[in-house]
Amino acid sequence: MNIVPTPLAPEATVLLVDDQPIVGEVVRRALENETGIHLHVCTDGHAALSIACQIRPTVILQDLIMPGIDGLDLVRSYRASPVTANVPVVVLSSRDEPAVKSEAFMAGANDYLVKLPDSIELITRIHYHSASYISQRQRNDALDFLSHDMRSPQASILAQLELYRAEHGALTPLLERIAKHATNALELADGFLHLARAQSESRPFEMVDLNEMLLVAVDQLWEKAVAKGCSISIEAADTPLSCLADRLLLSRMVTNLLDNALKYGPSSSTIRCILSNTREGLLVGVEDEGAGIPARECDRVAGRFVRFPADEIKEESGFGLGLAFANFTATKHRGRLLMSQTKRGFMIGALLPQIEGLTDSD
Repeated sequence: MNIVPTPLAPEATVLLVDDQPIVGEVVRRALENETGIHLHVCTDGHAALSIACQIRPTVILQDLIMPGIDGLDLVRSYRASPVTANVPVVVLSSRDEPAVKSEAFMAGANDYLVKLPDSIELITRIHYHSASYISQRQRNDALDFLSHDMRSPQASILAQLELYRAEHGALTPLLERIAKHATNALELADGFLHLARAQSESRPFEMVDLNEMLLVAVDQLWEKAVAKGCSISIEAADTPLSCLADRLLLSRMVTNLLDNALKYGPSSSTIRCILSNTREGLLVGVEDEGAGIPARECDRVAGRFVRFPADEIKEESGFGLGLAFANFTATKHRGRLLMSQTKRGFMIGALLPQIEGLTDSD
């Protein structure tokens, strides 16, 4: 009989942050016979983030109540640090109230255990969260490598073409086509990386000032708009709007939509960022003065790598990753992608549901 060996779980590095030495000792004894788990104990909450950045844990066990510092504030500080932003955090607490658990998850915790948990349950959860984190980290490393391999040849081609342009003053029609394809390949690599990371990463939601977010997005695309002779305006109510959201995803979605509007919309036109609290939901969209997407294509346009024939749109269309990203962002916020013809042109945006946390600011 052939025996297939069971794959070993990746080794876990655990940081326990608890001011009571007895808790550290109990956890140490629970884990001492378990191979593949390396425990570090921190009894000073003020040093927890610094230690976490040094040892790079794959799981953090965080006490809820500590002298001089709130355990949930530490969870938020982990999420704010680039080093620990995605490290799984398991809150340990003697309190078993649903409201407390809800607050912990809102702060960014991945799990909640009433201490002290059974050793079997503790070990199982450590292995589970650690393996998931390591898998995600390996995937991100692979994405970085793949993106680099996709970008480098195209960047080299464009650099050589710039040298040719500097020497000869203009590119031949053939070289212009090569430059266009190389630029498209670079945009494809960036779009692929952004979408893949958005689908693999999980960040806690926070209150986002949508008016401010639109101002930042417009500022980022200002130079590109000027170069095309376009202007970008913001149409929003005087009353500020905020929502509970993933700030990075929403910001990148608006930037992508603005970039698409500049790329495929007409020159010397006005692009409008729209923010409105409608009856159907909270609308965050971008409207340009172009013909937009053919109605028969709207159902499939949010898929990955969708591309239209050359005669569908005046300019050569993209690979669909930008709209796939917008669709993913809307769905993650329990909303939907909205595309519609308007009196002024074509509008694409996210329609977010009017639920608790998606309301007008006071």
